[in-house]
Amino acid sequence: MFSIIIPLYNKELSIYNTIQSVLNQTFEEFEIVIVNDGSTDKSVNIVEGFKDKRIRLIPQKNQGVSAARNTGIKEAKYEWIAFLDADDLWMAHHLETLKKMIIVYPYLKVFSTSYILSNKTLPRKEDNSILVIKDYFKEVFKFHFFWTSVTCIHNSVFNSIGTFNINLSRGEDLELWARIGRKYEFGRSKRITAIYRMDAENKISVGKSKYNKSFLSVINLNGTYGYERRYLKKLLFQRIKTNIKTYDLKGLINIVVKQKFELFK
Repeated sequence: MFSIIIPLYNKELSIYNTIQSVLNQTFEEFEIVIVNDGSTDKSVNIVEGFKDKRIRLIPQKNQGVSAARNTGIKEAKYEWIAFLDADDLWMAHHLETLKKMIIVYPYLKVFSTSYILSNKTLPRKEDNSILVIKDYFKEVFKFHFFWTSVTCIHNSVFNSIGTFNINLSRGEDLELWARIGRKYEFGRSKRITAIYRMDAENKISVGKSKYNKSFLSVINLNGTYGYERRYLKKLLFQRIKTNIKTYDLKGLINIVVKQKFELFK
C-alpha cells in the first residue's frame, strides 16, 4: 500500500536506525525505496546488510535531495507515497495511523501525522484527534506542521501538480507543499508518530544560504492574497532579518528588488 521514499547521502551513522524504524511498523504492507544519491561513505554497505525483500536500493549520481525524492516517486510501486529522511525515525504506529486516516477520509489525497524534536520529551497526554485542513496556508502560517517525514501523498497528486523542484536545495519541500496547498485539502493527525533528529550528521545549518537555490527565490507575491500572502511574506521577512544579521546586503537587495512594493502592501 505504501511506497516509502528515503533519499540517502552520507548517512552511515543514521541509516540503520531509520530503516529499522520502518521495519518495526505494525502495518507491514509497504516497500522501502532508498535512492542513493552518490554517497561516498559506508551508507550503502549498511543498507545492503538488510535482507528484507521490501527494500530496494536505487543508485544515482549525486544530484541533490529533490532529484533523489523524484527518482523514488518515479520508481514507487504503490499508490501512497510516504517520505522519510535518512536520519529521522518513525514510531511503530506511524503507517497504521496513516492507514486509518485514509480509510476514514477516502476523499482526501494528502495526509500527515505529527512529530517531535529529538531534544524534546513526549507530552504526557496523547492527542489522537484528526483535523481536515481546508486552507493549508492558514494552518502553516502558525507553524510548519507538514514536515517531510510525516507526509503521505497519493501519487495522483504528483501527476497533477508535479514533483520537487530540482533547482532548489533549501526549502524545496515547502515549495512543493505550497503548490499542493493551493489545490488540495489536508488530513492531519495530531498523534505523534515520528522523531526529527536534531543531532544527526550532515544537517543543513540554519543561517546564510544561497538565495537563488532557495524557495524564497521563486516566491512571487503579485496576485497572492489571504493567508497564502501572509505566509509567504512571513518567510520573506524572516530571511530579510537573517540577511541583516549576517550582513548579506546582496541577498537583501535580491528580495527587495524582486518583490518591489509587494512586501509592504
